[in-house]
Amino acid sequence: MGLSVGTLIALGLGGILFRFFGICNEWDRKILFTLGRFTRVVGPGLYFYIPLLQSPKQTVDLRIVTYTVPLQKGLTRDNIPVDVDAIVFYKVHNAKFAVLNVDNYREATQMAARAAIRDMVGKSNLDQLLSERDAVGELIRSHISDFVMQWGVTIISVEVKDVIVSAELEEAISREAAAEREKRARLKLAEAEELAADAMGKAADKYAKSATALQLRSMNMLYEMCMEGKSTMVFVPTSSNGSGMPSLIGVEGIQNMLLKQPEPAMIPKNEA
Repeated sequence: MGLSVGTLIALGLGGILFRFFGICNEWDRKILFTLGRFTRVVGPGLYFYIPLLQSPKQTVDLRIVTYTVPLQKGLTRDNIPVDVDAIVFYKVHNAKFAVLNVDNYREATQMAARAAIRDMVGKSNLDQLLSERDAVGELIRSHISDFVMQWGVTIISVEVKDVIVSAELEEAISREAAAEREKRARLKLAEAEELAADAMGKAADKYAKSATALQLRSMNMLYEMCMEGKSTMVFVPTSSNGSGMPSLIGVEGIQNMLLKQPEPAMIPKNEA
């Protein structure tokens, strides 16, 4: 059983009317032209246009685009060759400008990002690239934004992932860092030695004024040595010169005995 004429006409009209409507996604914007001239930006949902007279030439994605920049080679301001690895996040904020003001906004934005990174490498020292990546990324973002704003593109962020230098240069940088740490350690040690010398000088002045204090200190040192328990301690007589320090066994006693003995009398030669 064939279709009636009315059914065929209805299907034909439905197909023709279907050509008058289009659908735009939530994250897209369609640029509608009438006889080659810009008409309007079509938002999300169902929209109407006249075939043959009007056409949606291009669809612009408003979502954030993540662009991984290839390694960019360059010389820093201090003439050191480096490779910079970065990521650029950008999005379209004006679909009309993105279509009318540039041939391909994606390719143009990515090329501008590469040029800005190479330019920033030439204006920065190696130390800045290694230690101030956030500041360098912000400067690159600002530089690109001033250039791509006319295309309706916004640069959200530029993240410098890595700054690659040669193996020989990495070894030199590590030696420089080690030398810097060694210098700080030696300065700290010298400051500690100076403070210790001052404290010892003050202690010596106090011990010089009090023999009892020096004696107590020497006894405390002997006590600390005994507490270690690693050797046998022999206590010896203490010198009588006021130093409070121990001397060899019997030396003081022998010395005192010799001093107390009278000298032998000399016998005349005639009596002998």
